[in-house]
Amino acid sequence: MPRPRPERSLTLPDDAPPRPAPDPDLAATLSAALPVALADGLPGGLPGVDWPDFGDHDDCARRAVAAVAAMLGRPVPERPKDPRTSAEWLARRWDVDESALVNVSRDMSRTLQRLHGYALQRWIDRHADDVAVFGPGGAPQRAALDLGNGTSVSVPAVATVLFPAGSAYDSAVAVEVAYRYGTPTVTAFTPPGGLALAERVLADLTRTLETDHPYRGGVLSARSSTGSVELTPVTHTPQARGDVVLPADLWREVDLFCSSVTTRRDALRALGHTTSRGLLLAGRPGVGKTKLARVIATELAGPLTVVLVTAEVLRTWMTELYDEIRGLGPCLVVLEEIDSVAAKGSRGDTSFAEFLDALDGTRSSDDVLTLATTNDPDALDPAVKRPGRFDTIVEVPPPDQDGRTEILRLFLPPGTPVDVALVASFLDGATGADLREVARRSILEHGPDDLTTERVADVATSGRWKPAPVAGNYL
Repeated sequence: MPRPRPERSLTLPDDAPPRPAPDPDLAATLSAALPVALADGLPGGLPGVDWPDFGDHDDCARRAVAAVAAMLGRPVPERPKDPRTSAEWLARRWDVDESALVNVSRDMSRTLQRLHGYALQRWIDRHADDVAVFGPGGAPQRAALDLGNGTSVSVPAVATVLFPAGSAYDSAVAVEVAYRYGTPTVTAFTPPGGLALAERVLADLTRTLETDHPYRGGVLSARSSTGSVELTPVTHTPQARGDVVLPADLWREVDLFCSSVTTRRDALRALGHTTSRGLLLAGRPGVGKTKLARVIATELAGPLTVVLVTAEVLRTWMTELYDEIRGLGPCLVVLEEIDSVAAKGSRGDTSFAEFLDALDGTRSSDDVLTLATTNDPDALDPAVKRPGRFDTIVEVPPPDQDGRTEILRLFLPPGTPVDVALVASFLDGATGADLREVARRSILEHGPDDLTTERVADVATSGRWKPAPVAGNYL
């Protein structure tokens, strides 16, 4: 006869925490899930029965059900893993094999990718009630697109946007903005058999950008960044013709250059001529080449997009630059001091060859004006100066007597009792920059209210305004 077991009781300390009450929601969830788990082990499962919504208890509920089902010999299906790639996500959404998806990709610069993100945002806004957005490998990422003047707009930077059938197109499509092996890309996806549609999606996205380009008509700086050209809006300092003293025949050449994309544009196109043109401004430092370029930029900005090119882009990224500006409409491209890439003896350099290729490429598209400057046109390779690359070479001379008088009058305080014509006569051969320094030096030495002809003439004739090392021993 078995020996009776003594009764045992467990006494908890007075300060023991209270036992948690059962969670009725979790209990209900487990009750609903268990039949499904057991049915999953039956042939064909249980018709019409799906896993319930586990809500906040998803993971722990599945583990509990799996444990019970395992004791009963019924396997529980693994929880589907989150998709890791856009293709995996779209294959699930469209219920197709991932390998059957159609995709067309285009590599581009970071700026151009960001601008296509701007166009994509327009599509998202238009179909806001229909789209679904996925971030490959994590949450979708957005970035700020600089619009200039201290303003910016948020655009998709790393994301896949799904447009269901009947929204953007009759068939379902998706657009991915991402980086592949470090290269910015834009990719269009469709279900199987949609190659033509995928190519159309990319073309339409580019067309949307070209129709509503946020940089068109502005002033941009083209600089080298992360292995490509980056376009950034900049604040342009307006410059008027009255601020630059130049011969009348030089202004006529400038107006003729600009007319190629303004007053004479339609006539040239009607006769089958290109409207693209090149103007090379030549002259020694200080004669006003840069000021003249700023005047032209001021007059054309708005109807044209002005692109100011840095030296590094000039040496390295000229082909990419002209590819980059194709969607900006009529453009003025300003290249300062091309001597660094186009001098005689540069023919063996890849920079020289790329520079010529880029200039030749402008003739394959209309409405691109290229304005360049050089200190010494004779030092440039003859290949640079042939028609079709730079159609006109204009010498910007130092001002004559009348020009020097007018420039001094511009730089000295209004109403100053100085015989500027007399002072100008002492400065034959001086450039506009030289004359500005004579005026500045005179103001610094005597103040704006105590200037006289004698004092300004003394500064002009003494040569103190010229940059020269100061004699003496200094720390």
